[in-house]
Amino acid sequence: MGQERGRDNWRPENYSRIQEALARLAAGEEAVGAEPLCAVFDFDNTCIFRDIGQAVFRVQLLDLHYRISPNTLALLIPAEGEAMAGRPWGILRSSILAHYQKLWPLIQAGKQEEAKASPAYQPFVALFYWLVANARSAPNLGPRYVLSLLAKLQAGYSLQELQGLCLRILEQVGREPLVSKSLQAQLPEPLGIVSTSYPTGLRPFAEMPALMRLFQSHGLRCYVVSASSEWLVQTVAPVLGFPLDPADIFGVRTRMAAGDVVLAEDAADYPLTYREGKNEVIDRFIKAGPWFVAGDADTDYDMLTRPGVSIRLLINRNLSGLIAELYDRPDILLQGIDQGRGSFRPSSETLSA
Repeated sequence: MGQERGRDNWRPENYSRIQEALARLAAGEEAVGAEPLCAVFDFDNTCIFRDIGQAVFRVQLLDLHYRISPNTLALLIPAEGEAMAGRPWGILRSSILAHYQKLWPLIQAGKQEEAKASPAYQPFVALFYWLVANARSAPNLGPRYVLSLLAKLQAGYSLQELQGLCLRILEQVGREPLVSKSLQAQLPEPLGIVSTSYPTGLRPFAEMPALMRLFQSHGLRCYVVSASSEWLVQTVAPVLGFPLDPADIFGVRTRMAAGDVVLAEDAADYPLTYREGKNEVIDRFIKAGPWFVAGDADTDYDMLTRPGVSIRLLINRNLSGLIAELYDRPDILLQGIDQGRGSFRPSSETLSA
């Protein structure tokens, strides 16, 4: 890794163990099967600091970059559900849809700035962001619902249009400070005051594209299996310096209409790239043996614990839940980060922002 930028930010033990394993691999000292070997990376909060899917969702919402009708949005929010933080589901849903209905004529006409001045704007964005944020921990919804929803909200755009939008958003969030901001709206009871926060900014971890280049120099093909939209990661990864072929990037897929227009429907015969779905993508589409796997969260748990992996790298985000079970495993390389800087640090411990 001598040519890498940011080398000193690796936890020294992690750096050494990767180097030693590569040396054993080069010397033919590691048992390998008949299939070729590869390296598989998660993307959000593993290759980059922050989540590109969440960043696009946030900017898309705040700037009202939508082409889905109120009827389509209604199909994306379940008609039945459990109360969320004491707010009745039916009232939550109907309030979001009613405010979007008021904004839709202006959005459809391309008058986003006028729509943002509407009385319906603040209640809509605050309530919808709040619902999506809370849906991740809702037993009847959870990450599977949210990850699929974020991809479907891009319906109506062609891939070419989305790529242009995505690059503009990437430029915006790359300039933002790494802080948290809040959204709030006062709504009639029983909704009341709805308040939530969101992170700003996005930075690539300099060590990760360098690590990919190192692996490639040893004959390991590098892949990304992400829980963000596939087209989104394929668009941003090269811009952020990752030496990846778009065909080697997998993520959440939707069905496509003529002209590569995104539909608000799940892709057929393709797994959701969450937990066991990531392993299914590896087995069905990559068809190579992961020698190295990197991740950061519950969505990567199954990939990080699959058998036969020589090096398992876990970015320490001080999370609770399933992924926390892996923090103390001796076969896991735990890599600390500085959340205030959005960078690796030479420790297994992570500093809060």
